[in-house]
Parts: sequence; C-alpha cells; structure tokens
Amino acid sequence: MRHATRYGAVLSAVLTFLGVLVVVSPQARAFPPSTRQNVINYLSSITGRYVVSGQHNKEPASNPGQYTQQVKDITGQYPGLWGGDLMFRPEDVANRQRVVDQAKTEWANGSLVALTWHVCTPTGGSTCQFDGGVKTQISQAQFTEVVTNGTALNTAWKRRLDEVVPYLQQLKAAGVPVLFRPLHEMNEAWNWWGNRPGPEGSAKLFRITRDHLAGKGLDNLIWVWNVQDNPAGNWAAYYPGAQYVDVVSLDVWYKGLPSSGDYQQIQSIANGKPIALAETGKVPTPAMLDSQTRWSYFMVWSEHLRGNNTPAEVQAGYFHPRTLNQGEFTVPALSTADGAVTGLGGKCLDVAGAAPANGTQVQLFTCNDTAAQRWASGAGTLRALGKCLDVQGGTNADGTRVQLWDCNGTPQQQWTPAGQTLVNPATGRCLDARGQSSADLTPVQIWSCNGQTNQQWRLPGSCAVGESKVRVSGHDVTVYVPRGVRPNAPLVLNLHGTGSTGAGQLHYSDMKASADTHGYVVAAPDGALASGSGRAWNVPGFAGQPSGRDDVAFLDQVITTLTAQCADPRRVYATGYSGGGRMVSAYACARPDRVAAIAPVAGLRAGRPDPADTSRPDASACRPGRAVPVVAFHGRQDATNPYDGGGNAQLWSYSVPSAQQRWAAINGCAGAPVVATVSAHVTSSSYRCGGDVVLYTVSDGGHTWPGTPNASVGNGNTTREISANALMWQFFGRYAL
Repeated sequence: MRHATRYGAVLSAVLTFLGVLVVVSPQARAFPPSTRQNVINYLSSITGRYVVSGQHNKEPASNPGQYTQQVKDITGQYPGLWGGDLMFRPEDVANRQRVVDQAKTEWANGSLVALTWHVCTPTGGSTCQFDGGVKTQISQAQFTEVVTNGTALNTAWKRRLDEVVPYLQQLKAAGVPVLFRPLHEMNEAWNWWGNRPGPEGSAKLFRITRDHLAGKGLDNLIWVWNVQDNPAGNWAAYYPGAQYVDVVSLDVWYKGLPSSGDYQQIQSIANGKPIALAETGKVPTPAMLDSQTRWSYFMVWSEHLRGNNTPAEVQAGYFHPRTLNQGEFTVPALSTADGAVTGLGGKCLDVAGAAPANGTQVQLFTCNDTAAQRWASGAGTLRALGKCLDVQGGTNADGTRVQLWDCNGTPQQQWTPAGQTLVNPATGRCLDARGQSSADLTPVQIWSCNGQTNQQWRLPGSCAVGESKVRVSGHDVTVYVPRGVRPNAPLVLNLHGTGSTGAGQLHYSDMKASADTHGYVVAAPDGALASGSGRAWNVPGFAGQPSGRDDVAFLDQVITTLTAQCADPRRVYATGYSGGGRMVSAYACARPDRVAAIAPVAGLRAGRPDPADTSRPDASACRPGRAVPVVAFHGRQDATNPYDGGGNAQLWSYSVPSAQQRWAAINGCAGAPVVATVSAHVTSSSYRCGGDVVLYTVSDGGHTWPGTPNASVGNGNTTREISANALMWQFFGRYAL
C-alpha cells in the first residue's frame, strides 16, 4: 500500500505541474478516539524505523489549514502531522474555535495533532501583537514573581492558562491527544519566557504550566519540551525533568538541518524518550533521514514550506521510504473495557432505575448484566448509558453524592485507580459505598480515602491475578496473570485451533506454567466463527471467507485493552495452534507494528497461495512494513496441516518450509538457512537477519503442541523432546517493538 500511495502521489504532483487536475489519494485511515499514551507508544515504536511528516499552520486562525493544503498541492499527499497555534493577536484569539475544529478534523482524517502557543506575557493582557507582547522581555524580578506560587503574576499566568482550557477539553472529549509545545525555544532570548537556565528558570515555568493544566484533567496533552539549535549549547540546563516531558524536540534555524552533534545532544537529554524536529525551515533531505533515524516526526514551519524549499525538495522528503504521511499509519483506539464495576459484597455499580437523565443517583445493586451496570473504562472516566460517573457539583466534601452526568472532560469526572480504590483527582477523595453497606440501593458517594472494603472496586478489564475474563468489544477474553507479575509485563496472545476456545487453548498449551516462570500475561480470546462446540478464526485474505467479526480489528482491541491495563505495548507477542497459527501469521502480515514476534504451532502461513502456482505463497498477500521475527513448530507426521503442503486448496496448499522461506524473504534474510540437530527427532532451520525466521521440525510429531503434558486425541504423537513454550519465550525475549 505504501508504494502504491507514493506512485499515486508522484503522478498527482507531476500532472498538477502539467496543469491537469487529478485526485489521487491514499486509502484513508481515519484515527479513532485515542489517548496520549497510545501516541507516545506509537512514536516510540517507530523510532529508528520511520518518521512522521508534519506541517505547521500559522496565523490567521481563520484559515488553520492553509499550509497543509500547500503540502497536498506539491506532493499529492497530506502530512502525517498537522500543526496549529493557540495564537496571540485579538482577531486570532477570537478564532481559536476554528483552530480546535481543524484539529478535530485533522485527527479524524488520520494526522497527528500538534499545538504551539505563542503566548502573551502575563504582565500584559490576554491578547497582544507579536512584537512587544510575545517577542518581548520581562525583568528577572517579574519572572521570579511569575514562578512563585501565590503572587499576582503567578496568578495572572495561571488565569492565562485557564483561557485555553475549554478548547483543550474539547479535544480531550473528542479523543484527540495533542502534542502540546508551550514555552518553546526556551534557550532563546527573543521571547519573554526564555534564556533563563537552571532549575529556577524557564524549566520551572514549564513545570508550573504542566502541573496547572494536569490539575484541570487534561490528560490528553503530550508534553513536548523544546529548544532551538543555538550553538551556545548546554540545552540540558533548561530541561524540567523526565517526569515533566513526553517528547524532547529541537527547532532548527541556525543550521538549516540538525548537525550530528545536535542529534546526539538531543538524544542524550531524551534518554530514550521520543525525539522530534518541532520546527524546521527545510524539509529533511533523504541523506539526513538515512543518517539520523531516531527523529519520530518533523514539522516544517508555515511559509518556509515554499519559501525555503523547491517542490523537488519537498517531494524528496515526503516520498522517502521512511516518511509516513496521512493515511500511511494508524494510532490504536482509546482502550475501553466494558463490563461491571464490582464493589462491597460482590455487588455492582448501578445507575438507579437505568435512567440516563443527568443527576441520576449511582448505587450498589445485585449484579444483573444490564446496561445500567455496564461501564466503559478509558481515558480516566467511567461511562454508562452514554454518560459519565460524576461528583455532584465537584464538591470537595465527605458524603458528596456520585451521579450520572453528560461527559464534559472535567476533573470531577476523572477516576484514578490506586490499588483497589478509585480516587477522584478533583477532590482527592475515594469512591465509597455509604455506611459500609452492601445492601441493594446503597448510594455511592465520595469520602476521605481510608482503605476500607467499601472503597475497594474492581474495574471492567482490570488485570486480576490468576485466570479471569476480560470484556473486550462485547466479548469475553480469557486472561491469565501470574501472581507477583511486574507492571508493564510482556503480553502473549495464545490463539486456539479450529473447534476449540481460548480457555481450552490455555489449558492445552500448558502456557500458565511458562507464564508463572517467566512473568508474562497470557490472553486467550475466542475466534469469531462458530465451529462445532467451539470457535474458529475469521482469517483474512482467502477466497470464500465467511462474513463475520473482523478478527484483525478484534485482536487490535485485545492488545489495546490489555496494554492499557497491565501489559507493555512494546513487548506483545503472538502464538497460536493450527487455525490459530494461521490467524497469528495473518495478523503479523496485517499488523507488524502491534506484535514484536510470532510463534505459530502447526499453522505457519505467509499469505494465501499464489493463484499461478499454489505450491508457493502469493508474495503480494503478505507485505508487512517491517521485519517480523518468526519461530515456528511443525510435525512431519501432521495429517491435518501437512508439512509438505497439499492440504486444503485455500488454506494449506504450500509447504511449511515454503512459508518459512517467504518470511525470510520478507525479513530480508539472505543466503541459506542454518540447519542443526536439536534432539533425536527434532531439527532446527534458521535464517539469521534483523528478524530471524526459525523452524523446529519434529520428525515423529503429529498435529500437536510440542512439550505439552496434555493429550490431543487423534492428532498423532506429541514430542516431549522440546518445549514449544520454553523455546518461543527464549526467542520472544530477544525482540521488542
């Protein structure tokens, strides 16, 4: 798809220059509502592999998309990041809503959203001209007052911040995470906030700004810290601390493009956080993109797109194989686990009378799986019947009732898990069942946190220790969490074979024992399709595929839900048995950015068979955007999915070694595989490259899971010479996204 998009864009640009109007656009990938952490995780995942293109749009606020349109005119594509500004002139401040509306549109169209703020000095009014208002100086005494809590200028600064809170809350309510870059170029002297190094200088103002806006419940802001490539260096003297920064960025104006020294200095400050080029006059050149691979995005400054670049230079940057433009990537959806919230006595959090009216009391009631007890948790809120769990009037007092109310993004609707309690950050108090009663109709309130059982709750989708069910997109997923597992543990998807279930596969594979030993979370969902007494996977890409749930999208949501709760999004792996192995193979083809490695058992595929020669995979059917490491296990005596192929014409016509060879080609492995004897009946065949492809062949093995103590009746011999669980975990441990 990426290559088709690029060719279309080149054609569009060429025909535009010839005066021919054409419309050639990529297949849209509209972004769903999401979270700041999903965007941060995505930027981390592409570091070293891809860079998102970006374009800033300066004043006037009445035309907040003018420069992104110029990118489209030149390249035939929109940038992967839209940049705007909260601005300063009276006529632009009056049009901030236009900027926010454009941000919503750009996100919905599939572009990241970045907002800068050229903010007027707090010694003056809310609006100003650039010269004398933004580009101005205040005295050190005035600056000290701004960063000293309780002073007049400190209060004025916080009121200035409050002016943009309603706009930022709109974006939060719409599920739009914002790359927010206030107080930019703080190592420069042109602005009133800058050129004050040290912990009490510009960095302190950044900390105050983040703390104040976080207190408004704006957890959709991704905090972008920024300096200019001033040759004076010592940029770290302006750094507010790792806990205050999500992205470390550089504006490049002194040199045109960042030097290798600039690149190294920014990486040193970031210490593993995503880094970005937040302002450039030049579009990055192919040479720079090839040599400085860890920039996660770049943003060209408004009029410099055409004023400082030729069309050919713009196209060279946008058409580079590593550059991601709008429609060429996606961000995971807002994780919403839906189901019951259980409290004291196993009773459920319940909307009284199932009434969706504002102000309806929330109470405890016997669990009954009705809509009044089905809560969606995500982005710090709890939602039922289309409305949010709300502290009445935002009142900070013990005994304040908790009710249902229209979702509005305010802190009084935020709930932060703290152990087994739910804390409302606006009040600092806990969700509480009144009077320590578990009787039906007991009202729910807020109360000073005390750790008692009437303040202990279990959220839908929380990763409870042991084997449990997690509700994802209306379906129960079997999840196993070992006791004592660390936060952000690795996650292994374990997909069942046709006719089985997630719970059955968890038992058959004996994976709980391996998870206990190695400390990872296992998710064993059910396939979409009915099959005998169990289920089957809706594997994409085959003719005659039945209609039903999109299982690629479903597995996306399983990963999103669990990584939001207790698993590390960079260490997600997938295995599966038989039809589950085919589904794992197909998922890796479709979503190489979601799984770090895969391990099909008795089910390795590499896309559908080639119609011209069904003894080999169709090379066009599996073209992931990155190398996906693969370890596979297969028995030579497998009668269901024959090792040498020749089975079901749609599903299993080519051999397992042919599938391995195709994955080796996909991953860029050169040469012949290295073959080694592992045990009396087991050999390994290994292609070594950036994403190894390893096949364990069991000469006397049937259609079975190597090493499991559990029998698979009628499927042939199960080898105990190797353990698939042990070998795949050893392999998985070498890789992360």
